[in-house]
This record gives sequence, C-alpha cells and structure tokens, in this order.
Amino acid sequence: MSLDEFLKDAGIKANELTDELKTKIEAEKAKLDTETRRKVRKFWIGVSVVAFCLGIGAGYLLF
Repeated sequence: MSLDEFLKDAGIKANELTDELKTKIEAEKAKLDTETRRKVRKFWIGVSVVAFCLGIGAGYLLF
C-alpha cells in the first residue's frame, strides 16, 4: 500500500495536505525578518552537520 492509497483510504487528499502545509510554512516565514531567518538557517545547518557526523560515527562503531 502506497502513501497515496493510505491517505485516500483515510479520506485525506495529498494535494490538499501539501497545499495546507505550504501555506503554514509561508505564514511562519512571514513572521520572521530576513536576519532572523539567516540565523535560524545557520543553526539548522550546524545541527544537520553534527547529526550527520554522529550518524557516521555510530555506523562505524556498529557495523
């Protein structure tokens, strides 16, 4: 069963869900000024790099 089939069985249309999510994201982005968005972006890039390195390290130790 694919995700589309599951959502269809649950009565949820994927396009509506996607459009709603995009609208929420745009609304949140509108609340932040440019400088704040840049700081948030830098933070999440740092978090992503650390998580990636931890994943590589855990993979090396376990496999």
